Amino acid sequence: MLSYQHSYHAGNHADMLKHAVLARIIGRLKAKDKPFSYIDTHAGSGVYRLDDERLAKTGEAEGGLERILGAESVPEGLEDWISLLRDRAENLEYPGSPEQVRRLSRPGDRLELMELHPAEYENLRQRMSGDARVHVHKRDGFAGLLALSPPDPRRGLCLMDPSYELAEDWVKPAEAIAAAGRRWPVGILALWYPVVGRRESELADLRDRVAGAGIPGTLLAELHVSPPTGGAEGFGMTGSGMIVARAPWKLDEDVARILGWLRPLLAGEGGFTRQEWLVPPP
Repeated sequence: MLSYQHSYHAGNHADMLKHAVLARIIGRLKAKDKPFSYIDTHAGSGVYRLDDERLAKTGEAEGGLERILGAESVPEGLEDWISLLRDRAENLEYPGSPEQVRRLSRPGDRLELMELHPAEYENLRQRMSGDARVHVHKRDGFAGLLALSPPDPRRGLCLMDPSYELAEDWVKPAEAIAAAGRRWPVGILALWYPVVGRRESELADLRDRVAGAGIPGTLLAELHVSPPTGGAEGFGMTGSGMIVARAPWKLDEDVARILGWLRPLLAGEGGFTRQEWLVPPP
């Protein structure tokens, strides 16, 4: 199934959590002069129009990006990320994960981007053309991650954020983390996921499976913008989370600041955050 398109949801509260954490991981990687690799298993279009009629239908950027851009303060280490968002917003654009990493990375860094949706792939290919650091692949992202592991340069990051439309989307990420963790022993493996009431069981299983991979330094961070709704009626996304295996040094401190900053900006009454080590650091 290839029906999901992020254009309906670009710049929502989940993007704010995902991309703030992503920006800090990139910042931690850039603390060393050595180049890094970035692998994106579900890259999307790369850039989304804020005046797109699909986004206007959901209005989700109003509860995410617009509030972030109006914030009076920014956590330490997110200044370049906020500057990028403001710069793109002036052109009525929201940069997706690959475009954010492309803009925040350096000349020696390398990006491997995978996307299967035909329209999204074509938009991504055109957007990234001309940048020799970027390679765009029309292939399954989980299979591509294993085929590319370990990448060159060996140090780096993979981001996984499938659409979670299919039952297998709740199982494959943990399998990919376990397998890539063995093939790429220095790679940082990050997974985004939605918090949806009717998927309560699948989400609990996903967390347990990732923890079961046993990769030291596996950090969980969640932002719940409204109280959870359980059972078959819980269709709305009430929050989202990031799991980072082999979290870089002091990322837990970064995440604590990010969650403390995002909650009052994005969460309503009953909203809350969660942060814990699924597997403690070595």
